[in-house]
Amino acid sequence: RLVPDQEPEDIVDKIVRHLHTHLPSGVRLSIQADRHGAAAYRIPEDHSGLLVAETVLAEIYGEDPLRVRMGGTLPVSELFQRLLGIHTVFFSFSTADEDFHAPNEFFRIGRLCDGLQAWMLYWQKMGEVHP
Repeated sequence: RLVPDQEPEDIVDKIVRHLHTHLPSGVRLSIQADRHGAAAYRIPEDHSGLLVAETVLAEIYGEDPLRVRMGGTLPVSELFQRLLGIHTVFFSFSTADEDFHAPNEFFRIGRLCDGLQAWMLYWQKMGEVHP
């Protein structure tokens, strides 16, 4: 199954069961599973918001962006989709070496400027797509 169709608690249960099944003799395992999981979210591939985001990123960086699936979906995205019927577009302007959410995290000011420009262009272009 695709990740967006999985239930977090079911996946945790399967991982715990797998670990216990393959536990070497003489080894004890204690797992404290966090039950604050959220259902995964995925925007449809042909959603206008995603297509506009790709156009904007290509314009800013001069090359076609890559579509990726990322772990750690913000729980509000799935809730917006399920309860309100709306989709969420994410832009990421940090780079892998910025150690996002780590004690030594940092963020390049240039990336902040890229983000501001991207959102400005995004809403301008969305207004053209959905006048």
